[in-house]
Amino acid sequence: MPLAGTFGRKPDTSLVQPDEAATSKAQVSCVPDGHFYSPIPSHDEVRRNEERIFRIPERLPAIDLNVNEQLLTLTSLAEYCDEIPFQPGKTKGLRYFLQNPMFGFADGICLYGLIRHLKPKRIIEVGAGYSSCVMLDTNERFFANKISCTFIEPNPASFLSLLEPADSNRIQLLQTPLQDVDPGTFLNLAANDILFIDSTHVSKAGSDVNYLVFEVLPKLQSGVYIHFHDIFYPFEYPKQWICDLGISWNEAYLLRAFLQYNPSFRIALFINYLERFHSDRLRELMPQSLGGAGGSLWLRIV
Repeated sequence: MPLAGTFGRKPDTSLVQPDEAATSKAQVSCVPDGHFYSPIPSHDEVRRNEERIFRIPERLPAIDLNVNEQLLTLTSLAEYCDEIPFQPGKTKGLRYFLQNPMFGFADGICLYGLIRHLKPKRIIEVGAGYSSCVMLDTNERFFANKISCTFIEPNPASFLSLLEPADSNRIQLLQTPLQDVDPGTFLNLAANDILFIDSTHVSKAGSDVNYLVFEVLPKLQSGVYIHFHDIFYPFEYPKQWICDLGISWNEAYLLRAFLQYNPSFRIALFINYLERFHSDRLRELMPQSLGGAGGSLWLRIV
């Protein structure tokens, strides 16, 4: 539908002052939340259609959930569970603890297990925090700090508050928006290395999500593992987030479209899917992971 048909003829703003022009433009081009041109959904419509929106099928069209490989990967990670150093609460000598507000239990344990299993030479993380603490603790305890860790975080105050004094000499911290980072930074990632993404979760003009999906992912080498956070099965956000908290992220929808008919990126682990459809296996192999719902999606480049 053309915009003119919706909003009427655009007023002539050429003779008004800049502030007035900006106001006029805003009045013409902006739409309220829930309007069909707005990326922010109508909460009433979401509630009215919640049975369709939030249904949870075991399979998705055009996406290979790679269930057998997920379960094999889970079995491999279980080999390291007896050596998990993390406790629910803060423990002396460790940065990470399981019962944190951002990256707990299943997510943290699977990240720990994957680092142990893959033995990466390099990890690059977009968005730093408690997940970074898993990386640093695992690197320190099991790899003698030999894994190169780079963190891209334009607002690092919270992240820095979690670190030990000596960490500044062990990591590379890029305090800049991801979009300003040279794409070549990611080309050194090789097989079994990790690109860990905890982005703004929003696809829009100039966003970090667009930069990652359009500029970074297509250039990565075969065998690199990629993590996206806050991705829930079936690539939908919780109703409470949308209707009660007003969260209107759209990264999960972009990823679902990206993975359709895409044999180059395989699902290695989809934590929330496993929690929903293979909880018995998860409980058997990783009982420590059951303290809270996970939101990690792990991909492997073929």
